[in-house]
Amino acid sequence: MTAAGVIVAGWLGPAIWLTLPALLLAQGAGGLWPGLLVVLAPLLALSLRAPGAEPDEARAPVPLVHVAAFFLAVAVLIWAGLVVAGDVAARLGAPRWHGIALTAAGGLLLTAWRGAERVVPALLGVTALGVAVPLVVVSAATGLSPLSAWRAAAERPALVFPVTSRWVTEGRDLRLAQGTRPLAFEEAHRLTATGDAMVRVRVRDGAHTADREVALTAGQSVLLRPGDRLEPTTGVRLRFEGGRRVPGAPPSGVSWAAGAPADSIRALAALGMAVTVLGGGVALFGPPLTERLARGQSALVGGALVGAFWLLQAWAVYAALAAPEVFMGGVTPERLVDVPALVLASHPTAVRLQGLLVLAVGAGFLASTVALRARLSAVDAAGGGEIGHDLGLWSMVFVGAALASLWQIDPWSLVLTALGAASAVLLPAALLPALASRAGAASAAGMTGLVVYGLVLALGRLGGARPDETLLGALCGHPAVLAAPVGMLTLWLAARRVPR
Repeated sequence: MTAAGVIVAGWLGPAIWLTLPALLLAQGAGGLWPGLLVVLAPLLALSLRAPGAEPDEARAPVPLVHVAAFFLAVAVLIWAGLVVAGDVAARLGAPRWHGIALTAAGGLLLTAWRGAERVVPALLGVTALGVAVPLVVVSAATGLSPLSAWRAAAERPALVFPVTSRWVTEGRDLRLAQGTRPLAFEEAHRLTATGDAMVRVRVRDGAHTADREVALTAGQSVLLRPGDRLEPTTGVRLRFEGGRRVPGAPPSGVSWAAGAPADSIRALAALGMAVTVLGGGVALFGPPLTERLARGQSALVGGALVGAFWLLQAWAVYAALAAPEVFMGGVTPERLVDVPALVLASHPTAVRLQGLLVLAVGAGFLASTVALRARLSAVDAAGGGEIGHDLGLWSMVFVGAALASLWQIDPWSLVLTALGAASAVLLPAALLPALASRAGAASAAGMTGLVVYGLVLALGRLGGARPDETLLGALCGHPAVLAAPVGMLTLWLAARRVPR
């Protein structure tokens, strides 16, 4: 397995590449920022491996706290990948645990096989084809290039249900739209039951609200007015009206494309995102290293990342244009697998394309876990790299992550937690290698960064600070923005106390 393959496979796990189009859908132009950071982070890590860097044998041993932080980051990234697998399985109507168990079993089998690195290029190829082929078919169905599709989506006066939508023609289970959140209606909408159903509606009458239950039989309808909310229900199939606004969608294509206006809170959140993602990329793929990347390999990494970013942007654009139903109840990463079925309606090809996307998720997860374990082995050179092949250790990781994945959580928040913690611990030593070579300095900086990161993270979680509402919330949402500088200061102070 080439070093370029390690970086691309380890970095672009499904919890990242499925989230990027979801962020672009949810935030419009604001969603481009995380995607750009994802592209730049490994390239920044590669830039730290300058040709004049000291040889491998001259490097100081990697502190234990760095190896532990790297291991924990990998374990959390595996957890995030299994959460995605469970979400995709549930999206397709299968029990959530089926997707988690199948994916975890595959990852564990590859752990037991010491030659697993050899299949990473093939897994990367399957992932790329699984993402690109459905996109080409969806593009052909719309008849527009990605740039033209972006313009068309941005010019729409409203994001409405297409008359050919399965939500309009046959009705679908509300679980696919709502999740656990109510649907808010901004205009009058008539919903029709496809069978016996009991729906719960929160009706707004001026300043007052009231909850009521409506029993429907097949063909009966209920009229919801602006301001009404459809409460979460299980197993209820309803048809929506074609040409009506999609509940939860942006008011118009223009407002979607423009994104939210900038302010100090979003600026701090953007800075925190940059420190977290860029620092996490450096922590995972920057120094210390066992080999340097040739220029051709670096170019391959850059080309793969830019190509992936382009593909994922295109997925978001075509979804907003031809499948606005993905906005219902909030955009989540696993809804990407719905896009072929929504664009192609009941065409048999849609099922095959969904299957390709599911295959891409599985292959991407397996490639990512193998690559991250290989990277961990390289970091733990003092241990002979055995940590990446310890079957007992990784059995506990996969089983624990699988059990934790049964609890629904946002996989992107797990990714940011893993990258932020790695950034807080490893980034100071990567940026200041001369100081980190002093005895004990890197360990002190890593421990300090980890403690500060944990305290700020706990403050945000226990205090209920929302990242999009207050400056404190934005800071607590990305603790690495404070923990990494504190770790660098600690490294500088600790290095001054150690004689050369």
